[in-house]
Amino acid sequence: MIITCPNCQTRYKLGSDALSAAGRQVQCAACSELWYATPSFPGPSAPRRDPEPTDDELIFRADTDTLFSAADEEMLDASFLRNQPARQPAEPGPEHPFPNDPAPLPDPGDQRPPIDSAANQARIEALARRRNGMLAAHPIARFRRMFRFAIIVLMIASVVAAFALRTEIVSAIPQLDGLYRLVGLKTNVVGLDFTEIKTLRTTQNGNPAIVVNAKISNITNRITYVPSVLVSLLDSAGTIVYEWTVTPATRNVLPGDTLAIDAQLIGPPQGVTNIRLSFVDGANGSAAGN
Repeated sequence: MIITCPNCQTRYKLGSDALSAAGRQVQCAACSELWYATPSFPGPSAPRRDPEPTDDELIFRADTDTLFSAADEEMLDASFLRNQPARQPAEPGPEHPFPNDPAPLPDPGDQRPPIDSAANQARIEALARRRNGMLAAHPIARFRRMFRFAIIVLMIASVVAAFALRTEIVSAIPQLDGLYRLVGLKTNVVGLDFTEIKTLRTTQNGNPAIVVNAKISNITNRITYVPSVLVSLLDSAGTIVYEWTVTPATRNVLPGDTLAIDAQLIGPPQGVTNIRLSFVDGANGSAAGN
């Protein structure tokens, strides 16, 4: 704390407890001037800047509607307070030694006419609808509605595209094939499918033989390359007993067209019960029983 002599302007630095709250009489050591010194307190700090206004405050500032009087606004605010859940009385304890005070009784001398509750409630509801309408018409509220609608449309479009273009997606990212199979959706990356699979057991030159006839269908809308076909012989447990590959005579199939293939094996192993056809990459396999 610093005090200044009013006569010679000599300044003295004192401790915070040198003067009481009421002050005391002091004497200047330079000019022997006596005066009554009081403690000085720091002035008020600089005013803080108002925070950024909220959406409700912006709407209130922009609202130039004068159809509602101050009494209407107070009535609406009072209705909102009445609709809030009542606070439960506090239990007696160390922090609340006594229960809450009861509500004050009405003044017998109050001669005001009773308020029509039905008309009052209707008026309050009309005020609430009008205020909600003004809030909804604000540009910020419209922008938020448009943003939410755009997000919903984008999500629906993403789901439809993921379903309709799953073959192209798996072709670009093969790791997603397992995800589609997990949700029960099959993907045909090759674009070909086996149809009309027929198996025949016969003999050639006295030796047993297995003959497999099938058609390869192009299920895409473009010319598709036909890879080699893998023929697998399976036993009753589904274990592969023997395999061999067949190269189709034609390697390109037009959209919607089919290609016939024939495969035969002389002297097949014992215990063969099923035959499976698949392409050399292991995708889009089809099985046929004997």
